This record gives sequence, structure tokens and C-alpha cells, in this order.
Amino acid sequence: MKSELARDALRTRWIIRFSLITTPLTAAFGILSGVALRTETALMVLVLHVVGGLAITTGYHRLWAHRSYRASPLLGYALALLGTGQGQLSIRWWVKHHRAHHRYVDTDRDPYDARRGFYHTHIGWLLSYDPSSWGRVDVSDLDSDPIVLWQERYFWYITACMMVVFPTAVAHFGWNDFKGGFVYGAGARLWISFNSTWFVNSIAHASWAGSQPYSSHTSARNVPLLALFTGGESNHNFHHTFPMDYRNGLYWYESDISRYLIELWSIFGLASNLKAVSPTEIERARRGQKQKQQQQQPDTLEESDFSDLPSMSWAEFVLQTNSGYCLVCIRGVVYDLADFISDHPGGPALIQDFIGKDATEAFFTDNAHSAYASSLLKARRTALVTPSENSGR
Repeated sequence: MKSELARDALRTRWIIRFSLITTPLTAAFGILSGVALRTETALMVLVLHVVGGLAITTGYHRLWAHRSYRASPLLGYALALLGTGQGQLSIRWWVKHHRAHHRYVDTDRDPYDARRGFYHTHIGWLLSYDPSSWGRVDVSDLDSDPIVLWQERYFWYITACMMVVFPTAVAHFGWNDFKGGFVYGAGARLWISFNSTWFVNSIAHASWAGSQPYSSHTSARNVPLLALFTGGESNHNFHHTFPMDYRNGLYWYESDISRYLIELWSIFGLASNLKAVSPTEIERARRGQKQKQQQQQPDTLEESDFSDLPSMSWAEFVLQTNSGYCLVCIRGVVYDLADFISDHPGGPALIQDFIGKDATEAFFTDNAHSAYASSLLKARRTALVTPSENSGR
């Protein structure tokens, strides 16, 4: 099994390197060879870049990686098709590294660990692609997704068609610009697309950029200028604080085209179950961050008073979980996560692994949980495990 995973990682590494080398070289060779950029081709490149980029932000990112809304089959297939044309590999691959990033952000198990500098977060992690160094993430929800399975089955056919054949054919049959369609519609467009996505990994995690109005728990920052290049992924501090939210910008002056598209789709019945954090929770995070910046300690899970909760022995805790209750124990407090397990940003299996167990180390040490995650837990506390019963577990 390990050798198979190693072979798959090696194959993917060379595919990534091939893409990262050939796309800029194709564009450079075409330009140096005198291939003119016609107005029609330039407009096509712009449209394909914007539409394809939005398929990544609304599809790969907000739909599949964070499950922040549900899409109809028609919309899902369209997003998968257009997203594949951006050259960012499969939905499953994209979701895996992105969930690892959120779960282990700013640690050695984060694929694009911001502590390693701008170059690593922007492109270095791809050139040195090593999934064995990532922390474990749950992508089991994708195993039953027919769109993900369809994309994987026909991935290379879709990739060749959407990345190269389609833009070249449009330019050739549309205005007789075969070379321009290939050089600019495939090569240059993909290189622009790659860097637009990487900006979120690099600039939005750079210590010298943006602001942190919601949390300084991670390196993520709001960088308004990024909205121009990323389809609305500029409020990265908000996103890391509330990863399940389908929005990235809350106000009219915070450009988030992806949000408006999702809301438009919901009006026409193409999107549903849009997940949004309540204004109360958002304001609570903002106030907590302001207090922290003023050297005041915000309310956290560790400091909460749970004395009003009923007591429960460890044996009772285990018995209830064996009876079907979705209970976990964190620092002696029992939480009922039945209504949250399917919404867990890291995937339901990560909670499933700790039902009936002590998840203290997993919550505080293994994962980068935010103050918002703590507040979600507080709302689901049910009992206190007797200290003598829980000790050492």
C-alpha cells in the first residue's frame, strides 16, 4: 500500500512540475516567436480566466472542500468541468491538500506552511510536493459524490479538452487564430490562473500583508486587493475563522463575486443549504480579537465555567456513546456533536474517530482550532465526567 502511495505521489509530482514548466514556456515561446495577441483572443483569455477561477472558488473551494452549500447536479457538473480546465488537478486532490492546510495551518503538517516563507507558500510546496508530510485529513465524503467519481474516471480526457483543445478550438474556428488560442488561451491563461490561486496561499498568509480583525490564531489575513485576482477570496482571516461560511466578504465594499454567484444560484434553485455564521458569532470573534490586541484575555474554551453541568461517570459516557449518542470528551467536559458531525470542516470521520473517547489532545494540540470552534463546542456541552473516572483517559 505504501509503495502504491509513493508511486502515486511521484507521478503527481512530475505532473505538477510538467505543468508548472510547460505553461510559462509555451507562452514565452509563442511571444518570442511573434505570435500576436489579438483582441478577440485576449477577451477569450479574460473570460475563461474569470469563469474558470470562479469554478475553483465556488466549486473546488467552497462547495467540495468546505461543503458550505449544496449544488444541484447541473451546477456541480458545470463547476467540475470548468474547474478541471484551470489545471489544478482533481477535486479530490485539491480538497485533500486544502483540508490539510486548514486542519494543520502554520505547522509542519500544513502543505503550504506560512512559517517557511513566501516562496514555499506560493510555489515551493508544489515543486517539492510531498503528501506524506501532510497531516491526516478526511475526504471520505467525496467517495459517494457522483460528480467527483465522474471527474476522476474521465479526468485526463476532460483536462486535455478544457485546458488545451477548447480554448485553441474557439480561437481557431471563431476568428482564425489557432496559434494565439494555443499560446495565450492555454499556456498564458493557465500560468495566470495558477498564480492567482497561489496568491491566497502566499500573500494572504504573509506577516507584512493585510489585517486580522477576527482572529490572530493563524497567519491568515484579510488583503482587500486580492479580491481583484481571486474571485472574492480576499478576506482570508474571516475564512480561516469561519471556514464553513459560504461567504468571504460580508459587506458591499468587501468584493466577493463568488458569494453573489452562490446567492444567485440559490434564487434559481441551483444551490441550497447555504451555511452562514450568525452575526452574533462574527461580532463575538471581532470583540475577542480586539480585546486580545489590547492585551486583554478573551473568553476561551479553557476558561469557561462548566460547574452548572450535571455529572457523568466515564462508564456512563461510554455506555451512552455505545447506545448511539455522538459524544466526545474534552478536558472532562462531554459534548454532543450529533448536529455538527456532518458539518465539521475537516470531515465527519475525524469526529467519528473520537466518539466515546477523550479528544483533548486532538482538539488543543493536533489541530489549529479557533475561538469560534470553541464557541461551537460550548453550545453543545452536556455533562462533566467525574475527574477520578476520567483521569488518564
